[in-house]
Amino acid sequence: MAEQTVVGIVDTRGKTCPEPMFMMKTQLDTMTPGDVMEVWGDMANKRSMQRFIKMRRHDLLESMDETESFKMYVRKSENERTDIPISQCTFLQQ
Repeated sequence: MAEQTVVGIVDTRGKTCPEPMFMMKTQLDTMTPGDVMEVWGDMANKRSMQRFIKMRRHDLLESMDETESFKMYVRKSENERTDIPISQCTFLQQ
């Protein structure tokens, strides 16, 4: 990732859906468009978290897999979709 200042870090490791999405939303609500946050999560929640970012029109700048977790950088969009409920962004785990 090109040098960008991270304005917040969200660590969702150990949390179950949909809590990681609520944690990301809470951080995004404090950010201005163009700001970047670092997000840590468990591999089991990765698809839902990426779907949340895409559906809400934010930019996934980079994603790196670790052994049992991942880290990604997300830039807040100027055109954020706030009308999509978090429940539509999650994949139910079986």
